[in-house]
Amino acid sequence: MASTSKNKEAAYLFIQWLNSEETSTKRVQIPYTLRDPFRTSHYTNPEYLSKWPDAKDYLDTLKVASEAGLFDLSLIQTDKYEEVLRNGFSRLWAGDDPQKILDDLAGQWDEITSRVGIDKQRSAYAGWAAKPGAYPKLR
Repeated sequence: MASTSKNKEAAYLFIQWLNSEETSTKRVQIPYTLRDPFRTSHYTNPEYLSKWPDAKDYLDTLKVASEAGLFDLSLIQTDKYEEVLRNGFSRLWAGDDPQKILDDLAGQWDEITSRVGIDKQRSAYAGWAAKPGAYPKLR
């Protein structure tokens, strides 16, 4: 919330409602987003566990990952790569050819990497990958 907000109390109350157990349980189950569960009760919610045949496995995996910790990929200009990926998903949902989308994404990612510098990006990746939470541990 911005320190200059004119409606701090209303914003606080909205955030409190949005993250309440009842509302957050509904939000993490929205089928077109499947927001990551963040409460213990989300992982054990009977309705959520019955949403599809492998929902229990899905929730178990997310729970284990949340307990072990996992870093988001951290590269130079990560947001640029993510923007290309988001646009690719939009094209996929619009019915474009998946292989063409993948080829375009690869080309755009190569362009971003070239602009940043391959050696600089390789070094940034190596620094990220060396952190303990960079990759999930296999059970």
